[in-house]
Amino acid sequence: MIIICLGLGLFLTKYYTTFLDLKSSAIIVNKHFTYKDDYHDKRKLSKAVDYIFIGEVVKKSGSKEYTGQPNTQFSVRITQNIKGALLGDDILINQLGGYYKKNGKLYLLRYEKEHLLKEGQIYLFAVSTTKKEYYQMMPKYGHTLLNNEEEKYKQIDGFRNAMVEK
Repeated sequence: MIIICLGLGLFLTKYYTTFLDLKSSAIIVNKHFTYKDDYHDKRKLSKAVDYIFIGEVVKKSGSKEYTGQPNTQFSVRITQNIKGALLGDDILINQLGGYYKKNGKLYLLRYEKEHLLKEGQIYLFAVSTTKKEYYQMMPKYGHTLLNNEEEKYKQIDGFRNAMVEK
């Protein structure tokens, strides 16, 4: 009887949660995101968001479902503000997409084929304020991975110049 209960418990855990799943085995689902403007243009992007800053992803803080789609939250430590002035230690950033289960299978929803943020990486973030406990990052244009100081300063200069242009 104990073995049956343990087996049933493992089956239900595997079927309904991501607890026992390998993330690398997830089925990838790519979706298109409809944009209101051409946010490849830094000037338009800087006008569309409330804050632009350099930050380090500290950790994945959780996952929540909004409007029927998975979203992933990350704790981010701000190292330099470019637009706006976010203060404090770490802030919560929401990235559209993430892992979810359906019919016992693990899926990874990605918008515009972008990967989830990675702990320990430095990014330039473009985010908007929400009424929830987090800041919303726009798919594709809401973060840029910065591999070195040269890339960092190039991005900072690009956004500062774009914010001055009319």
